[in-house]
Amino acid sequence: MGVIAVYREPLAVVAAPTVRHMPDGLSLSDMAAQMHGLPPEFWERGTICINGHAVPGGMWSVIRPKPASNGVPIEVSFHVAAAGGGGDDGGGKNPLAFIAAIALTVATGWIAGGGLQSAFGWSAFAKGTVGAYLAAAGVSYVGQLLLASLSPTPTSSEAGADTSSLKNAAASGNVLRPNAPIPRVAGTRKIYPPLICEPFAYFDGQDEVVEAVYALAGPHDLSDIRINDAPITAIGSIEVETREGWKGDAPLGLIERFARTESVRNELSPHSVSEEDGAVLDVGEGSVSLALPQPRTVVTRYDPDEHQLQFTFPAGLNKNAGDDKYRVPLRIAMRQVGSSEWINLPEFHYQAASQRGLRATLRLVWSDDPSATPSAASTEGWVEARSVCAGQTVAPTGDAYEADDYFYLGSGDTYLVNTNAFSTGLDNVALGHYEAQVVLDRALFTPARWEIRIQRGYAFKASDYSTLSYQLSGAVRDFYGYQGTTTPRIQQSRDGLSDSLYLMRSVSIWNEHPAPTDDCGYIAIRARNLTMDKVSVLASGYVKDWDGEAWANWTITSNPAPHLRDIIAGTLSAKSIPESIVDDAELVEWRADCIAKRYEVNALIEDKSMAEAAAIVASCGYGMLRQSEKWGVVRDHDRSAETPVQIFSPRNSANFQWSKAFSDVPDAFLVTYADEAQDYESRQITVWREGATGQLMEQVTYEGLRTEDEIQKRAKYDFDTAVYRSTYYTMDVPAEAIRCRRGSLVGVQHDMLTVRSGQGRVVGWEIDDAGDVSAIHLDDAVPFASTQYMEEVDDLSAVPDLSLLGLRTGVAIRRTTGAVTSHEVFGVSDGGFVLNFSPSISATGIDVEALAVVGGLSEEYGRFIVFDMAPKDDLSFTLTLVDEGSELFAA
Repeated sequence: MGVIAVYREPLAVVAAPTVRHMPDGLSLSDMAAQMHGLPPEFWERGTICINGHAVPGGMWSVIRPKPASNGVPIEVSFHVAAAGGGGDDGGGKNPLAFIAAIALTVATGWIAGGGLQSAFGWSAFAKGTVGAYLAAAGVSYVGQLLLASLSPTPTSSEAGADTSSLKNAAASGNVLRPNAPIPRVAGTRKIYPPLICEPFAYFDGQDEVVEAVYALAGPHDLSDIRINDAPITAIGSIEVETREGWKGDAPLGLIERFARTESVRNELSPHSVSEEDGAVLDVGEGSVSLALPQPRTVVTRYDPDEHQLQFTFPAGLNKNAGDDKYRVPLRIAMRQVGSSEWINLPEFHYQAASQRGLRATLRLVWSDDPSATPSAASTEGWVEARSVCAGQTVAPTGDAYEADDYFYLGSGDTYLVNTNAFSTGLDNVALGHYEAQVVLDRALFTPARWEIRIQRGYAFKASDYSTLSYQLSGAVRDFYGYQGTTTPRIQQSRDGLSDSLYLMRSVSIWNEHPAPTDDCGYIAIRARNLTMDKVSVLASGYVKDWDGEAWANWTITSNPAPHLRDIIAGTLSAKSIPESIVDDAELVEWRADCIAKRYEVNALIEDKSMAEAAAIVASCGYGMLRQSEKWGVVRDHDRSAETPVQIFSPRNSANFQWSKAFSDVPDAFLVTYADEAQDYESRQITVWREGATGQLMEQVTYEGLRTEDEIQKRAKYDFDTAVYRSTYYTMDVPAEAIRCRRGSLVGVQHDMLTVRSGQGRVVGWEIDDAGDVSAIHLDDAVPFASTQYMEEVDDLSAVPDLSLLGLRTGVAIRRTTGAVTSHEVFGVSDGGFVLNFSPSISATGIDVEALAVVGGLSEEYGRFIVFDMAPKDDLSFTLTLVDEGSELFAA
């Protein structure tokens, strides 16, 4: 029968290996050259085995295998180790280590880090061992499911319930940090999107306006926008603009700048006067300087295009509710952070006669063309700016105040007020009713952070003031100081005067677009006199869905499959994988299963790694991300109609052992979720475990599920996992294990699982006239019993085990094609070495070295699912298995 050459791609999607019969006389190198499908890296790190024994690479060209004299063929197998591997513990990887990277609690980290070993000396719980991780999982049942379930609970990795997306996203908060990930919706749900930059609040006349831009990563369908739970269409004085987030979308036109705001909300301190006489300073036992107005200093951000000082007179500006106009002077200076030299700006006067609140803004505007047409308000608002203010002429006399030469033209009067009546020698300043503007030349006021010092003077009656002479009541007076040598006082009494002046906000502004990219969904809002505590939107993330031939149909869907593919291979992931290594066939099959079983994901993916996001999406479809040379999904489903892809027994495995987990199962889950029926508000329900009689509860937040029916089904699955998948089996297996992968259904026979067990390799077979196999010859005797057979046999010594009388025997054969078939054994001969069939069985794949396991009919092997595969240095693996658990899907 010659030499049989075998190769299978590591962890390949297609299970069947490549098999060729090689002619005699070829060297191993010749065979490798003729073997189809070997990857290029085979010649660098591949291995060739003869009947399972590795041959050194240097001998490949000189070894020429020949069939054995008894006719049994030689098997030459070619292997390329799967990527990864290595590590400690005999070269194997901990099969749970990657999953255990999910943070549970501080206690979990201590246990998984070997805390039990260091505290109690238990070597079984050494750092990084499976025992340590399972012990750590014992901190909570949900933690155990995160570590050791084929479909981990769809919950966030953060400790406790992460309900940030269910709470307020006010215009004054929930701003994305620099370089922070932008949230995305998988499916459809109501969310409170984050601000892509700080909201910008400013005064427009006596109105207050706020501008805000919200963002979601990638294209989204955006509908039902609400502010403070009211539909935006029902709110007046508001402008809205949206972008879904498609390549080529035009930039937002409503908002084209962004700002950083320091909320000051402090009163600019006035003169402190006595209660008996509103003009006399309240000096007390201290220095007179303490009763004078104190400067307030704010700092800009780096290199703004504009900085605003936003002021309010909350009680207006008036005396005894009269009609006389009053002025409040302001002196402002600025310097670069780190400099000691202050640059004086002109002195500004604000004038009004009003009992209602007043709003005023002073704007510092940096420009490459610093020209400004001098102007001023005529009766109310910013009515005057002066570059020179004479020194006080009454005792104590003082020095003049001078603005920087930048503001002085060098001719005319050094003030600016009501340009219809006075000429001006002041430059780069423009005043209006609601705002004063100072234009700064970038060449002189270089880009930097600037300190701005503001000091107010005392309010005075406008009709007592002379603009030409800078005199109040016939003399030049220091509005920021005092007069009188024995009794310090101010000229204007504060009795009955409403002049409280507050600096509300210090705002740096950049004339740059807040949303320069076209790969996000945006909501831009400009609202007038409206507090936007909560802005919500019903968002649906667009993904490429399967159109029958490719993932090309952009649509909104709650099917988990396209969203999982988008997470691992889409453009939004910083570490997306090439589409060529995505197992599309598996994802398409899972997609169809999700449709049939109405599995949906409707989750807000917020501040999560790719692995965390994939875990939530996959678990909503009762699956788990698989990462190997082909990325796909481990789909947990009813496999009762499926045949195992591989059979393991003591003939091709070693070190079989098992352990029990899930010792502390709660009696109920207190589940928090975003309830679609309640407008996605956070809801909490109690789900009891069937048959529970205690009161042990565990709190958990399910993400991505939005109906009570989904919650009930998922909680039942999580509880049933403890019943039907609480045992973990491990075994060491040879390279033939590459036929299976994580999530594969395999058969295992071992005398630790059943008393009726036997195994053997096929060494020969008998063919009937029709070309079918009527008997197989094994290399070892196996137990046998058959009611029909025992009635016909006279010599009971032919039965290897008399305790099996009255039972029926079956055999499962792993054929060389990779298929596993089961048959009833009609009888045995040659002391149990030969199994007879009636009727005969197909001869396809019956060949030397085919594995046969014998046991009770329909119980030839146990059915298990591969939970993980840990590669070892010698091309073998350590498999971790869990029970098939078909009962999980009985409902």
